[in-house]
Amino acid sequence: MAASTDSAGVPRFSIVVPCHASRAWLRPCLDSVLSQSCADFEIIGVDDASPDGSGRILEEYAAADPRVRVLHLSENVGLGLARNAGLKECRGDYVLFLDADDVYRPGSLAAIAARIDDTNRPDIVMFDYERIHWDGQVVRNQRHDAFAREGAGVFTAAERPVFLTFLEVVWNKAIRRDFLTLHGFVFTAGFYEDAPWTYSTMLTAQRIATLDQVVVHYRQHRTGGNIHATATRQQFDIFDQYDRVHAFITSDPELAGWRRFAFDRSLDHILAVIDKPERLAPEDRAEFFHAAAAFAKRWKPEGYVVDKTRRGFRRWQIVHDDYATYTTLKLSAKMLAVPSPRKAVDKLLHRGDLDPNLALYGAYWFKQYACNPRAIYEKAAELAPQLRGVWVVDAEHVAAIPEGVEYVVAGSPAYQKLVAKATYFVSNMNLPNELDKRDGQIHLQTQHGTPLKTMGTDLRHYPAAAKDLDLEELMRQVDRWDFNLSSNRYSSEIWERTYPAHFEELEYGFPRNDRLLNATVDDVRAIRASFGFDDSHLVVLYAPTFRDGVDSVRTPSGLVDLGGDGIHLDLDQLAAAAGDHGRVLVRTHYSLSKHPTAHSDRVVDASSHPRVEDLMLAADVLISDYSSISFDYANLDRPIVLLVDDLGAYDSTRGTYFDITAFPPGLVARSPEELLSALQTGAFAKAEAAKHRQLFREKFCEFDDGRAAERVVRRIFLGETELPPITPLAERHPAPSPHQLSS
Repeated sequence: MAASTDSAGVPRFSIVVPCHASRAWLRPCLDSVLSQSCADFEIIGVDDASPDGSGRILEEYAAADPRVRVLHLSENVGLGLARNAGLKECRGDYVLFLDADDVYRPGSLAAIAARIDDTNRPDIVMFDYERIHWDGQVVRNQRHDAFAREGAGVFTAAERPVFLTFLEVVWNKAIRRDFLTLHGFVFTAGFYEDAPWTYSTMLTAQRIATLDQVVVHYRQHRTGGNIHATATRQQFDIFDQYDRVHAFITSDPELAGWRRFAFDRSLDHILAVIDKPERLAPEDRAEFFHAAAAFAKRWKPEGYVVDKTRRGFRRWQIVHDDYATYTTLKLSAKMLAVPSPRKAVDKLLHRGDLDPNLALYGAYWFKQYACNPRAIYEKAAELAPQLRGVWVVDAEHVAAIPEGVEYVVAGSPAYQKLVAKATYFVSNMNLPNELDKRDGQIHLQTQHGTPLKTMGTDLRHYPAAAKDLDLEELMRQVDRWDFNLSSNRYSSEIWERTYPAHFEELEYGFPRNDRLLNATVDDVRAIRASFGFDDSHLVVLYAPTFRDGVDSVRTPSGLVDLGGDGIHLDLDQLAAAAGDHGRVLVRTHYSLSKHPTAHSDRVVDASSHPRVEDLMLAADVLISDYSSISFDYANLDRPIVLLVDDLGAYDSTRGTYFDITAFPPGLVARSPEELLSALQTGAFAKAEAAKHRQLFREKFCEFDDGRAAERVVRRIFLGETELPPITPLAERHPAPSPHQLSS
């Protein structure tokens, strides 16, 4: 919807969104603004030299909506100066600042606009917020009752000082642009830049109004994502910022009454920083405390006496530079932890050094020799032969390990010894809860598909899909990841958002898909021949996913088979629709044990075939649904048909990250009859379907170029930093379908 500006072309609101390394949350942020019922706004997205593609996301939104404009800064200048750059471009009557990881609640801009009208265009409208935590918990602003108690009418800060006891943040206010221009307000560089802005604007404003409504959901990151929770020397910026606050107050005799208030608030903020171990390196803590004392000496009001409260005593420690008392009290407040017997045993087991040339591999909960770990294992044997690779397999699936591949049975004494010695762990699932990661061990999470289905912490919205989901336990497992593999930037955004932990994203492509890009026509013909197919056969691969709560259910320990097979087609009818030379390969989801039934001798159950990549190479067309196999198969640039006859039910029980019918990899069939007709008529291979497939390939086949495994081995095992560049999509030439060549 286009912006409805006034006669002079001025939007009601200008919303500045600075972005740096924020791609995981940027889309929800922008969507929360663009979906507002009040459309009279512009968004100024400021790409602060973001290294993660946030600028590209901004450009994508700008191309789709004229209300979005983008600034690209040539170097990273930090949040304050990025906001200044956006502020210069604002045309709106009121300016708002929204951090790229926060969101607006529905109806917020309309409510702000109404409040502006009701209070006759005040200088500032201040509104409420809630903290939203990584696990979905929403916590109300502790001072929210002030809006109802003291927020009526318009006022100055001196008349209602309670509104200066909120967090010193800029994103909980709408500020009239000509007020900002008149007084020349700008942000300062460095951390804690909101403090001088908040005091200077609030103390200058002659007319402040409030809105007793939650407008912002303020993101509370579990790890990372918050520069204020980063242990760097920039934490010392807080002293410069509060120097500016006190200099501003001191410069105006009319503000003298604020000196004690601002001094106490600044000491409390400084104490909040020093209290948090994640903000200061241990070697910096004493220096920071003494710098705080020097700050207090500079600005302590004449006749200052601390309150006789616990908070007052903490302020006293700063004022008197009493670091010894501070550290003694902090230490005594901690409970002495007694190590458990299990921890003691673990330490005994872990006495030995790690083996720098030992890597453990696992796939699909130790049931298969497959997927990305297999491709990495085989490439490591070629490029890093000094590395000993050992596969972990459960006792019931030992037969899945090929001859010549070293393995160890999960849970066995031999397994326990290797777990304690191995430097590398490579898996496409989370490793067992009891695995105690040692210092120096490296975990690579390879994933096993591009996420269309809801994943990770987002599963909390779908209890049918995640029975007894334990988010804390899930995060304990994810915390062991050092690296996470991604095949496209779309996936990277989702992994970083739904698995909030300190891992490094490796945008290298999926190693298992190397085979799809590197196989020759002769390789494809050999695979087809192993099934009895030749070039004349039209081979259809039918590979549906499972249905949560029907075929299987996800529990904290993995997927539990409920006895379904995921099949939504009559396989005999499917074979008939493929024609006299049609052949059908059926591949059920790896979590399901029930085999599909068919009477036609042209239907082959390939559910137990050890390598799904070979099934994809053998096929001339893929039929699937919500399975991630469509993203992999698209690398072959062959026809795909999606059967989505239960789309509504699937979305309500499991959920998807985007509407696959709006951005499909090919033809979409909404009933089995429609799908069978598409096969019979050849519509699945027409130009319209090919156009959809090309757009899908451009978005989701971004990094799969046949060298993903090599990049992983060189980076993780060999420590190389100069890696093979990604081959552009237009320069990739996967083997064509033999049936297509013979047609």
